[in-house]
Amino acid sequence: MATSPITHSISRRAMLAGAAGAALVGCSTNPSAPGGADASDESGVPQQPSANMSPTAAISTAHGLTSMWPNEPVNIDVEHGSIDTVIVTDAAGATIPGSVQAGQWRPDRGALLLGSSYHIMVTLLDAAGRPQPGAEAAITTVKPELVVEVDFRYADGHPVGNGMPIWVRFDMPIADEQRAAIEKTAVVTTSPPQEGAWGWVDETTLQWRPKTYWLPGSTAHVEVNAAGLPAGDTWVLADAAADYMYGDLRVLQANIDTHTLTCLRNGEIVSILPVSMGKPGYETMTGTKLIMEKQSPVIMDSESYGVPHSSPEGYRITAYFAQRVTWSGEYFHAAPWADYAHGNSNVSHGCTGLSDANAQWLYDFTLVGDPAEFTGSTFPVQAYQTFGCWTYSWEEWQALSAVV
Repeated sequence: MATSPITHSISRRAMLAGAAGAALVGCSTNPSAPGGADASDESGVPQQPSANMSPTAAISTAHGLTSMWPNEPVNIDVEHGSIDTVIVTDAAGATIPGSVQAGQWRPDRGALLLGSSYHIMVTLLDAAGRPQPGAEAAITTVKPELVVEVDFRYADGHPVGNGMPIWVRFDMPIADEQRAAIEKTAVVTTSPPQEGAWGWVDETTLQWRPKTYWLPGSTAHVEVNAAGLPAGDTWVLADAAADYMYGDLRVLQANIDTHTLTCLRNGEIVSILPVSMGKPGYETMTGTKLIMEKQSPVIMDSESYGVPHSSPEGYRITAYFAQRVTWSGEYFHAAPWADYAHGNSNVSHGCTGLSDANAQWLYDFTLVGDPAEFTGSTFPVQAYQTFGCWTYSWEEWQALSAVV
């Protein structure tokens, strides 16, 4: 058994009290460009700075030094010289990694944290290239009252079926205008390499699926390095990472018209099982569904969707070896009361019924996340009714990305 995957996330939503004020620090009024561009006289002719003029620097950020965004650059506007060094330290005196580019200090990805204080010291070079004192300032990053946590579904160290997408969850909604920036920080590394794409399933769920089902024996490492990014009225608190494992490619092909379930492993037919599916008025939906959970036993009750037990279509049964494929209640399960119909007629309320022995064999054969492809009825399953990434064509799935 593989070891537990790498998963870094915050166990509960952090509550950060006291949003900092948004005091803006003014930039230099010198019309010269950052980094010491030449000044001009009234005629507009550029004038070289005098070698004996002392350089000066003004430090600012787009959102103010007391409410800086963790991933934004610090502007350093210099007159009569250029930047020599920039050193940023945290409250404990540790140096924060970053780089100087085009008159700005840029922190490394994730180097600055939300609700934290830092000190920046800038030294300068004068026009003759001699070191000179510069400027220093205190910096405090924004302190949101709430932050967004990131975690992953089905990345628990156990193999999953080869239809299961990489599943990133945010515990609060991500605003439309912020999704592209967050998605750009999400990286998937697959072995063996496979083409795939991100898609936003809803306002809290980002998934990555390959173009076709995962290849047998695939692994995938995923990172979401969005710490410190805004997410609407909230902020992403921390980066997160996880690993997924996939085994053999198992595909179930259910034919509603022929009453058969063909079970394949890595493209080879392992078994063809006689089944019974939904009768007229309760037709089983077509399309690709994923096995969502496995339960044995499970109570199935018609009153859960408004049909009383006293109705001719009412029921309350205990089903064994049950494998859910839709939220609305379609399962594979043992249905010994309908053994007469398996392989020749459809008599269920939408589930795929099998004999006890065949249902147990199927239960042992599959993993959560295995794809089940249903054909034969005129009622297509919708994405929201199952783990629905495979209800989309490849082109439709790519269109769900927020990155243009």
